[in-house]
Amino acid sequence: MHWPPNKAWTSATSRRGYRHFVALNYGGKGDDRWVNLASVLDGNTRLRVSWNEMKNSSMWSSGWLQLPKDDANQTESTLRSLEAEIDDTCLHASDDFESRPWN
Repeated sequence: MHWPPNKAWTSATSRRGYRHFVALNYGGKGDDRWVNLASVLDGNTRLRVSWNEMKNSSMWSSGWLQLPKDDANQTESTLRSLEAEIDDTCLHASDDFESRPWN
């Protein structure tokens, strides 16, 4: 998977009640890369996820996948412990996002 990350992502499991996210910004170098995500349905639901986790296809898919009705309403995932709340993180888009098409 290429860096910088795509804008649209689908989680394999529910993350704070949601599965579709948009990448707001990203940073870090090497193994310390991360992506700040916001839920498509609730912009106040935000996550910071390591790039290594995002590259794991059993956890994340690039793009917004259509979900079966049952999957779209999953309860909280045990993966919550892997996520960091980023309420105090700036929410401006990374500079190169302005020129990149949606993926």
